[in-house]
Amino acid sequence: MKSAESTAVTDRVLKEHEFESHFSFDIRPHVRVTEYEKGEYIIRNTDQLTRLLYLVQGTAKLYGFHKNGRQSLINFFTPFSLFGVPELFEENKRPYPLVAQTRCRFIEIDTKGCRAGLLQDAQFLRFCCSMALKQNVAQNRKYMSLTAYPSRNNLAACLLLLQNDGVLSVKYTEIAEYLTISYRHLMQLISELCEERILERVPKGLRILDWEQVRALADEMREDDHGAGN
Repeated sequence: MKSAESTAVTDRVLKEHEFESHFSFDIRPHVRVTEYEKGEYIIRNTDQLTRLLYLVQGTAKLYGFHKNGRQSLINFFTPFSLFGVPELFEENKRPYPLVAQTRCRFIEIDTKGCRAGLLQDAQFLRFCCSMALKQNVAQNRKYMSLTAYPSRNNLAACLLLLQNDGVLSVKYTEIAEYLTISYRHLMQLISELCEERILERVPKGLRILDWEQVRALADEMREDDHGAGN
């Protein structure tokens, strides 16, 4: 993890995302901009979390943990997502592990010096409620898509969500877990899409060859989302 080297960078990022508008008091003294490299832990489940983290760039993955010590993937998160709110309200709450899937940039708030102010700030609390609603809706849509559509469509949506320059560099076991399908089923899907020249295997993962086909598969689900809102 590294922090922004100058206040000018921090000021630019805050202004770009209008971050200070979510608070009724001066939050600037408690804020820093941080970056995490791919594979780096952003939050560990052993942390006594005293930070709020607002994802503004990159993709991060959240894990659940089990009593036997194993971790399982909950979801991938892209901008703009907020982490650390439950731990703000419940100080001794054990956080879920968060790992950078790609290089990530966050706006972080050190809550040690402003926790009381945050908990009394109606403007900030409205922001938390809005973010929680958006993240819950996105999670619900994901689970609805997983049950309502073939795995082929869901894999296409996953490719578009997580690709970087046309390449998906995610462990196959995590893709299978994310799609709630077996590893064997995933391998069959990938083989089919490679045979159809929609994807190709490369050393770093999977490369999209036919963007039109991948988008068409993913758009079948989006069309239903739009129709449901009419």
